[in-house]
Amino acid sequence: MLFRALLICWICLSQNLAAVEIGRLFEAEVIAKSESPQDKHAATKQALEIVLSRVLAGNSLQGSTVQMILAKPEQYVSEFQYALVSSNKTENNSARLIRVLFNETLLVDILRTSKLQFWNEIRNRTLVWLVVEEDGKKRFFDASLMPEVDAAMTAASRQKSLPVIYPLQDLQEKRIISISDVLSAYSEHLLEISSRYDVVSTLAGKLVKKDHCWKAEWTLYFDGKIKQWKSQCAVIKDVALNGFQGIYDNLSKYYAVKSSSQKLESTIIKIANIKKASTLELVSNYLESLPMVSTATWLKNEGKYNVYRLFYLGKPYQLSNAITKDQVLRAENFSEQSSDELTYQLISELH
Repeated sequence: MLFRALLICWICLSQNLAAVEIGRLFEAEVIAKSESPQDKHAATKQALEIVLSRVLAGNSLQGSTVQMILAKPEQYVSEFQYALVSSNKTENNSARLIRVLFNETLLVDILRTSKLQFWNEIRNRTLVWLVVEEDGKKRFFDASLMPEVDAAMTAASRQKSLPVIYPLQDLQEKRIISISDVLSAYSEHLLEISSRYDVVSTLAGKLVKKDHCWKAEWTLYFDGKIKQWKSQCAVIKDVALNGFQGIYDNLSKYYAVKSSSQKLESTIIKIANIKKASTLELVSNYLESLPMVSTATWLKNEGKYNVYRLFYLGKPYQLSNAITKDQVLRAENFSEQSSDELTYQLISELH
């Protein structure tokens, strides 16, 4: 009765921690061996793989669409920036940390049109109960006393863009839960205590240090099901990432955005006579204001043209009519154009 009374008080006092909005979902940091074009390309591809692995449902980067995207990762870059790498990360003096921000709109549109399922930026927190065993002694995870484990768990959470919380481990909680409760095959007591945190998924993990490597056992409680897996002996960062990968695999499939049954078409629009940088966004906004246009994304400058990619519903001739009807844009050599690439001139100022 005392336990249940305490539990009711906790539930009443707890805040709603179920879902949060994840920032920087389409941004990744990796180490490039140097600033050469080859190493920059390899690092950009690695960064894009990380981004796709945190938005695509499940645990697969296979498939023709994904391989097409990865073949030319530079096409999807919005920003990139080099920085020096700390000496504890690499001994290569030519190595550089590279931060890459990818074009979210363009990638999401491609995923949608390819019927791929993806997980958006609204994600539920997972409660993580973690037991760490070293030299035969088991203890609850304590970030202040276990910096190596803390760094690995934090890095894994960021790489998979998974928001997590850890139990408070206050005096009241310690009185009613033990390490054996976390590791037990009978989860009722653990889940009853976990309800304090208002989460939909709970991970119980046991990390064990064996000589010069770590291994782990994981149990995920989610959607009324129990999933279990093991991490083989490896460095701590890989073992932690394997734990978070298991969370991601299960939650991303459940919360995946289903692609629209109505097919979007895609085309390249080249527009001449844009003389101000501020006009680029105004043109994008104008194109997106057209009822049949889903998104309009500026890609690059190509000579006298600024190049946009459009995703739209309908036929190519309907799109052309929609673009020119307001006399903001005028088609160039319309009879010679293909539906895959249309060229226009800006003939009216946008405000």
